[in-house]
Amino acid sequence: MAGENKTESLGSETTQDVAELTQLEKESQEQKLPEQKVVFKTESIKTRAGRRGVHNLPDQTNPPMGFDPEKAFDNVFPFLKLPYLQPNTPEDIISFGSPEAGRFLDEKRKKIPVNAIFFGDNLHILRALPSNCIDLIYIDPPFFSGRNYNQLWGDDNEVRTFHDIWEDGLPSYLVWLNARLWEMKRVLKGTGSIYVHCDWRASHYIKCEMDKILGYDSLRNEIVWCYRQGGRSNVEFPKKHHILLWYSKARNWTFNADSVRVPYEGTGGFQTSGKGVTSKATGTTYKPNPLGKVAEDWWDIPALPPMSSQRIGYPTQKPEALLERIIKASSNEGDIVADFFMGGGTTCAVAQKLNRRFVGCDISRVATSVALNRIIRDGEELSGRTASVNRDKPKKKNEQLSLEMTIKPVPDIRVYYMGVYPIEKFEFIGQKEFEDFILTCYEARRFTGEGQITGIMNAATSLVVGSVRPTESITEKQLRKFVEDVLRLRYQKNIKMKLKVVSWVFPPSLQKYARVLENYFIKKNLPVAIELIPINSQLFRKRILEHYKDASRSEFLLKFISQASIMDVAYKKVDGLKYAFEAVGARSNNIDGYLINCQWDFNFVEGRFAEREYGLMREQKDGKYVAVLKAEKEFEKPGKYIVACRVQDNLGGEAVKTKEVIIKQ
Repeated sequence: MAGENKTESLGSETTQDVAELTQLEKESQEQKLPEQKVVFKTESIKTRAGRRGVHNLPDQTNPPMGFDPEKAFDNVFPFLKLPYLQPNTPEDIISFGSPEAGRFLDEKRKKIPVNAIFFGDNLHILRALPSNCIDLIYIDPPFFSGRNYNQLWGDDNEVRTFHDIWEDGLPSYLVWLNARLWEMKRVLKGTGSIYVHCDWRASHYIKCEMDKILGYDSLRNEIVWCYRQGGRSNVEFPKKHHILLWYSKARNWTFNADSVRVPYEGTGGFQTSGKGVTSKATGTTYKPNPLGKVAEDWWDIPALPPMSSQRIGYPTQKPEALLERIIKASSNEGDIVADFFMGGGTTCAVAQKLNRRFVGCDISRVATSVALNRIIRDGEELSGRTASVNRDKPKKKNEQLSLEMTIKPVPDIRVYYMGVYPIEKFEFIGQKEFEDFILTCYEARRFTGEGQITGIMNAATSLVVGSVRPTESITEKQLRKFVEDVLRLRYQKNIKMKLKVVSWVFPPSLQKYARVLENYFIKKNLPVAIELIPINSQLFRKRILEHYKDASRSEFLLKFISQASIMDVAYKKVDGLKYAFEAVGARSNNIDGYLINCQWDFNFVEGRFAEREYGLMREQKDGKYVAVLKAEKEFEKPGKYIVACRVQDNLGGEAVKTKEVIIKQ
């Protein structure tokens, strides 16, 4: 609790403190643009243009759009120091019985175990990751193709992001993407690669910007992915390809040629006889590789057909074969593969199957939920274990041990929240972790002396943080002790002391007591001010925003989201073993919230929703997605089942309701 003796170290063991985030900000700003004067020379142009009075010439420094030499992209997207939240719940730590199989993104501090799924804005998440930690990045960002086409999930967070992208057309799109590519360059290892998936609308513009950020000579391939599915035009050639821009960070990159060989296509002796061809000039004999040839830079890989078993309902889902070739070519087993526009989770799913570790993130709560369902299903098949965080807990008396055998060790999956924080998740972290979270938000450092003071911001400002439990307030006794400790340990003459009290709730009695204390200070002529700051309030957000003078309210993503609710799961027999189910009384509990998705599992094991066809149940009404709360299921056999329903709202709120049902023939 807030009254414990403060003898902890300054660093947080669970989330990142201000010192760590400040160092990452410095490393981001200190990155250098590549030296490429040979590619972008302007001297001769200037000489000729000068004679003709022309002044609209290329910038010799050739910076990316939105780049500032001193602050990188901080001027357009301020570096917000937000903590991540990683609660210990069945939905947020999913184990396949081999927790030792994982590793850490931050090996030095033993933080951020992978595999990892992040819910939040990918720029904030990237800026919280350590430098040189990722082996391979694949991203499939929104194509420059229009606002409505790209809003796939219906979350308000997604809508906010797309406003940033399309606000000023192509320039704002490129600046928005450049800021993220800049951080991706920082987190890539020296041997790492990045693949950017785009289409004909902006691929050439994106390449120009990536040349500036990663270097013209760092382009390894412009890969054309060809496919045939979909409609066809009668007025122009059908557009049936996408572009993959593959860049390496440095000159020593990973490329596993033998892992991506394909059969020879020719019918001549060189390809089929195995005898090879002898050069008349050198006498060297060239024989075909028994594994085939390395695939060209155009890939004929079918897109997913509508009824594919891989389909999860995600509109722009890519085939696993495409990601399999990329991951096999540019990473090794045990490497960390990241996708910062995760969507339906194809990159993470394929990385897991190929024995790589993964980091995925998305700004949509629905996307992270759908992707997680998919990855859990695959993890169960790979490991031979039922996913559960409960297998390591002590067994109850007479409880039978699991008879499952591990086929293959699969690391735990952890879910992280950044910028959008579900309030109910704070019940599942410790008090110190909660205090670290608040201190990071306020750019304060922990007070290591005795007493009730949690942290300090400067010589005049002290903080006390209340209980981690969202229903508990700081007590009058704790508030009085906090005031006494500040006056005893930190009081200075001629300085107005600011005492900030941060807690989830403040009952009227505590508010009244705070006014009594302030009246006492006035009577005694003491320059002391007490401010009560509820965590889930605009005041909390406003006080943090004061640290970022250049950040607008709209771009500062910091929300505390209330949990949705479901009153009951109703069911009735339809015919035989077919039953109808309904989430009764399901609703959002957030202001302006409404449900946008519903998920079902009809043989539920705590911590997982594993039924693919019930992962994305919604419909469009009046231009927005709304959840479909009814479902039908035909069971294979009679018996007792645990049925679970999960709903998500447009603001990131979520709820799960389970019910034991008896299915009769």
